[in-house]
Amino acid sequence: MNKAAVEQLMNTLNEIIGLSVESRIKLEALERVQENSNPLLHAEYLGEIENLKGQRTFQLNPATIADLKSKLLES
Repeated sequence: MNKAAVEQLMNTLNEIIGLSVESRIKLEALERVQENSNPLLHAEYLGEIENLKGQRTFQLNPATIADLKSKLLES
């Protein structure tokens, strides 16, 4: 991978991280408002989050890592 491609990749990762942090801040603010306005709904919301976490786990196994590496090296 050449220097320009690595720099572009790093810039993209920085953008993704920035968006993730911004989204997390907004979600935390909404959770606080929800908790203060309707504690029962907030408890149900937290329970639903735990249910979805269990359903949508993603594990990076060696095959997935090798596939990601090969795709990065192709570009």
